[in-house]
Formats: sequence, structure tokens, C-alpha cells
Amino acid sequence: MYVGCFLGPTGRGPADDLPLIDFCYDMAIAADRAGFALVNVGEQHFTNYEPYSSPFMMGAMLARHLERAWFGTTVVNLAYHNPISLAEHANLIDLLTHGKCFIGLSTGHLPFIASQWGVPASYGKEVALQRIDVALQAWAKEPGDPPLAWRTDLEEGVLGLRIMPVGYRRNHPVIGFATNTDATIAHAGARGWPVALGRYNLIESARKMAIYREALDAVGHSEDVRRECLALSSVTKAIVVAETDERAWELAERQLRGFMNFTYAVATRRRLKDTRSMKELWDATVEGPVDIANDSFTAPEWIQASAFVGSPETVARQMLEYADAGIEGINARFVYGDFDAAEAWRGFRLFAEKVLPLVNAEQLPAPAPERVRPEHLGEAAKTATLAHLFH
Repeated sequence: MYVGCFLGPTGRGPADDLPLIDFCYDMAIAADRAGFALVNVGEQHFTNYEPYSSPFMMGAMLARHLERAWFGTTVVNLAYHNPISLAEHANLIDLLTHGKCFIGLSTGHLPFIASQWGVPASYGKEVALQRIDVALQAWAKEPGDPPLAWRTDLEEGVLGLRIMPVGYRRNHPVIGFATNTDATIAHAGARGWPVALGRYNLIESARKMAIYREALDAVGHSEDVRRECLALSSVTKAIVVAETDERAWELAERQLRGFMNFTYAVATRRRLKDTRSMKELWDATVEGPVDIANDSFTAPEWIQASAFVGSPETVARQMLEYADAGIEGINARFVYGDFDAAEAWRGFRLFAEKVLPLVNAEQLPAPAPERVRPEHLGEAAKTATLAHLFH
């Protein structure tokens, strides 16, 4: 399996901004040393969630400190990014990580957040896809090519020279979708892009990944692209691990219930009245397909989709069930709900020490030479003088 460490803390207010950013840096370095495949960050604005705000700034900070792990974004929200700026920032992270990055993109948005950026009400998925297309055209443009006139329904411009800096990989950095919709999942597979799913139970995760695999295989991508896509595609899970199952469920009562109630209130604007224990909710029978991305999920659906809970052996077994169902990547959260640094570190260390070996956690390889731009290979990779640059 390929296990990512997702850094998504929530603070109490401005006083927590710096401590939480420092915490994310420290856990990123620890995850790299422990054998996690990726370090993932998100993008949030104007709230107390993910107070680092910019995934690109975090990537630039972490790039030269991650020795083995890739850097990932789950996700960059296209509502907030001019396509030319997006192409530049993604290239910078690609270059600094030597091609070991995954830029997960979101075509959805929250209007009450987007409006504070000045994003008009007319913004929708169509504009997001237009912005991706513009970025792809910008990545493909070489300095000697004619100017690129581009437009979306919201903006337009002319790219006269090139995107700077140049990326590390040929064509463009590894990009993909963080999505919950079947159509977008299939679109990612057809393009040969990884897909990052949210929180789903085993049945729904397997169904969605089957859609992805079918679309990926139908196009006939190279085996290198296919393997990279499957390794980078993931399902997100909160991790509640303790020395015993009984202790893990005690922790789940304290750690997950508030998180569940909060996400339910945000999604439905109602209070969740189910008072069964988290273990009872876990064991409850859930009928039919489950999609907690909608606004009508139940408490059993939430817990069964959102977390792995138990001893190291139990958590490893739960993860391997996903691997057997075709899901090779898990985006693991050790920070969720109310922030508790000591508890986050305890769970992280126990998981790293005892769970990762049980699931045969693998590292992601660096890009093969044929997928690296020629500027970064052999003699061409040597530093040029200014005289050479302007010939």
C-alpha cells in the first residue's frame, strides 16, 4: 500500500496559526522519515482550518526537506487560482521536488468562501475545467512558440513567452482530481491522472475505484503512467489507533464524536441526534450505497466511511481490506476535530511503528528519466552562465 500523511489541523483562532504551521512542518518531516509515501496538505481560507492557507507555500517550504516522501495537495481549489498563476506555482513545486509531487485539484467550491475572493456567482465546474485546459496549454508552450491567447468565461490573457520556472517533468507536473463525483473520477482515469477520493466505506470506495480503473484501462495508458496513477489514487481516513481495540474505541468516543457532529452540522444545518456509542455505530448495518458527500448521511454511514479504528493489527486489517478491493492508497489523518498535539503524535507514532510494516507500506519512485525534461538530465542539467542563457 501507499500511505499518505494528511496535515489538516483546526485551530481555535489566530494564536494557533504559528504553532499549527510548526506542527505540520514537524509531522511532515517525521512522516518522511517513517516511510509514508506522501505528505499531503490542503487549501482553506478565512477559517481556523488548515491555517497555512497556501498549499504551494507549504510545498516550497517542505520540498527540500522531504528525502523520500512525495509532496501532495488534497486539494488546490481552482476557484481561487488564475490558470497562469496555477501553472507557475505547480511548476515551482514540481521543480523543487524533482518531479515528486502530486497536485490534486478540485472543481467544486464553497460559495461563502469563494465570494470573499471576489469569485462571482457564475463560477462553476465549467470554468474550473477551462482553467485546467488553459494551464495545460501554458505548460505546453515553449519560448519560441507564438503567443498563447487564452480565455475562460471569467478571464482572458496572452502568454507571450513561457511559464517560469520550467517544470521538472515533461509536459506538466502530476495533476489529478480530488473529487466525489463518478463522472469526474472517470474523466481523471481517461486523462491518466490520479484521483483522490474523500471519505467512503469499503463498498462505495471499491465501486468508485472500479469506475476509475475501467476508465484508466480503456484508454491504454503506458504501464508507468498506470502504476503511478493507482499508487497516487487514495481514499481519506481518520486514524484512531491504540494498543488494544477497547482502548481505541474509548479514544474514538472522545476524538470522533465531536468531529462527526461538526461535519454533520456543516452539511445539513441540523444536529445529529444519534446517541449510540461509536462502536455501536460502526457495527450497525448500513443498507445500499453510501455517499457522505451528500447532505443526508446517517451516523453509522459517517463513522464507517470516515475512520479506521482499533489496535495496530485491526487497523492494518481494515486497510488491507481496501487494498484487496483495489484501493492502493490511503490518505491518513492523525489530526481531526479538536486539535490535540500530544494525542496526534501518539497515534502517529504508534501507526508508523506498528501499522506501516503490517501493510507493507511502499515508497513512490522518482520519475523515470524519459519523463523528465531534457534540461534536467546529463550535461544539460549543469548550471548555465548568463551568456548561454541569452544566446
